Amino acid sequence: MTPLDAIPSIPRDRGEPVFREPWEARAFALAVSLHEKGVFTWPEWAEALGGEIAAAPVDDGSHYYEHWLSALEKLVGSKGLT
Repeated sequence: MTPLDAIPSIPRDRGEPVFREPWEARAFALAVSLHEKGVFTWPEWAEALGGEIAAAPVDDGSHYYEHWLSALEKLVGSKGLT
């Protein structure tokens, strides 16, 4: 199982993530890359993203990558990388 398999809510086409805007793809790739480099574990990432989603008002899923980016910013900041 890859980290991508653990995120079933990401829109997919033929098993690959799809993005509405280029920044979504960049934020996605950055999080995966930082995880692969050992900056944070996938459970840390899941907790950060889950916290952002839980703290948001009711969402129809259209703001998923905004939550993704916010979680990434906070996690990177907490690791002292900014």
